[in-house]
Amino acid sequence: MSAASEKEQIEALGKWWKENGSSIITGLLLGVSILLGGKAWFNYQDTQVQNASNIYSQMMVSSQSRMLEQARTHANELISNYTDSTYAPLAALLLARLAVQDGKLGAAQGQLQWALDHATSPQLENTARLRLVRVLIAQQQYAQAEKLLASVIDAGAYAYLYAELEGDLAAAQNQLQQAATAYKKALDASPAQAPNRGLLTAKYENISGTGVTE
Repeated sequence: MSAASEKEQIEALGKWWKENGSSIITGLLLGVSILLGGKAWFNYQDTQVQNASNIYSQMMVSSQSRMLEQARTHANELISNYTDSTYAPLAALLLARLAVQDGKLGAAQGQLQWALDHATSPQLENTARLRLVRVLIAQQQYAQAEKLLASVIDAGAYAYLYAELEGDLAAAQNQLQQAATAYKKALDASPAQAPNRGLLTAKYENISGTGVTE
């Protein structure tokens, strides 16, 4: 390559850099900024998850130690500050259980509805719905309980539990035929080792003992 050609290339490169260098630098800085910003976001998310996990652990320890006010404080913190976490609906379930123990069914209903609306898994969703139906039946809100049961699309492994609640709802309204049918359905679908099978059997036999046949 001649000295003249090399000089021309250097001049051309200098001209190109003068015209495009600033935009290239801007692009590089933007890329670095996005990379660092993304890393900061993920670090923030990790911190949030860890914080929520720690608060949940404190909540459970407080609950098991019967330090219920502390448990409530931790639960409310999860619901208020970590709404989108897996732990928030679990906190609502705990608050609902404590409310039931205190005889505050209205408060329990609100917490269970919140847990249902914010459930992060099918297991949480079904657990919240089942408990909410029980609370509604206890408050004689039968139409709302029936509507909630009818909203179930795929009960899966929870089918026998929903069938049992259908029986409870019917029995509460003195619809004994429907109750017997629902309890029989629940018994047929329940696993042999289901923890509530004994109670379920007693419910069915009690209804059957009234002379009702399915």
